[in-house]
Amino acid sequence: MHDPFLEIAYEHARRAQQRLLKRRRAAAGRSARQPAETAKPRTSPTQQAGSAHESQALRLLASAGLVPLARNLHCRTGEIDLVMRDGDTLVFVEVRARASGRYGGAAASVGRAKQARLLRSAALLLPDLAHRHWSGRIPPVRFDVVAFEAGGVHWLPAAF
Repeated sequence: MHDPFLEIAYEHARRAQQRLLKRRRAAAGRSARQPAETAKPRTSPTQQAGSAHESQALRLLASAGLVPLARNLHCRTGEIDLVMRDGDTLVFVEVRARASGRYGGAAASVGRAKQARLLRSAALLLPDLAHRHWSGRIPPVRFDVVAFEAGGVHWLPAAF
């Protein structure tokens, strides 16, 4: 079966990844010329906390039987925190954390605008993921949210 839309989407994603790799190689060349203490990227306390929450979410989902495929996938429209496989389903996971439940909490912070960004990012990343892990066949997809708030964690499968 020949689907021109999928071919265009796949080609678009492939070119975006090539541009990203080119930028990373150029940055790696620049950092190799810098002294060792400046070549190491610095992370803020907020970034460190976010990374810790992503690691905890990864452990939670893996213990539930999901298989990790990728972490922090970037494209021009945004970032996907975790990409997992649940049987034959591709799962895009957004990890959110809030110190309190005020203003709706962590899960409520994934509003329509954030959902739209995640959908656009997933559409760009889907062809390559399908090529790598499903032999080019587009799998069923779902979007989960793992929300950390007030010391608790909530996994919301098929959140939107």
